[in-house]
Amino acid sequence: MFLDVVLLVLALLSLASASIMLTGPTMSDRLLGFNLLASKLTMLVIVYALKQQIPFYLDIALVFSLVGFIGVIFIGNFILKKGRI
Repeated sequence: MFLDVVLLVLALLSLASASIMLTGPTMSDRLLGFNLLASKLTMLVIVYALKQQIPFYLDIALVFSLVGFIGVIFIGNFILKKGRI
């Protein structure tokens, strides 16, 4: 019961993070929204793995977290160089 409520709250927060990412007025706001979305989705996968008692999903959450971190680093570097690759 408690994990169901946590999953619902994380899903709503993920939607809020996605709206920040899509409608942010600056590129930095969109980067922040992407970082929030990646961390919320990682937490969502972890809570779902705990609820269903499937430890394999924790490995998926770890890989997703690393991909989100690398994405934030690359996008931040892109912003820092003002669009030059």
